[in-house]
Amino acid sequence: MNEIESIRHLVHSYCDHVCKNDQKSWLELWTSDAVWDIGRGPVQGHDALRQAMQTSMELFEAVNQMTFNGTATTSGDSGEGRWYICEFAKAKSGKSLFYLGHYDDTYQKGSEGWKFSSRTLTWLYQGPPDLSGAFGPPPGYNT
Repeated sequence: MNEIESIRHLVHSYCDHVCKNDQKSWLELWTSDAVWDIGRGPVQGHDALRQAMQTSMELFEAVNQMTFNGTATTSGDSGEGRWYICEFAKAKSGKSLFYLGHYDDTYQKGSEGWKFSSRTLTWLYQGPPDLSGAFGPPPGYNT
């Protein structure tokens, strides 16, 4: 598998672990000092990522995240990429939600292969699946 295919697999694994709510496997995709920002402010390091993921997933009964078009480049043991995503979610409140956005990533290759060293989400749409919600970052989004 070439470097870009390995990163594509990393991105796929991220979505797969989100869909299965497999938080332990999700955390293994990150470097120990990684930064994750989905619009609530960045969190850094495995302990903070674990807590942020747990807090996020506690809001939902089900989440289905899909990655579409994307690209990645590498230089030695580091890389960067952008991947467009959509996400369907059912909140524990019963509300159905739909999200569109893209992740801007940085990657680091180590003895266990490629991992995320940072992942920043830019929201393009957030609201009901009928697209009656807001396009652009949601209110309060960290820009």
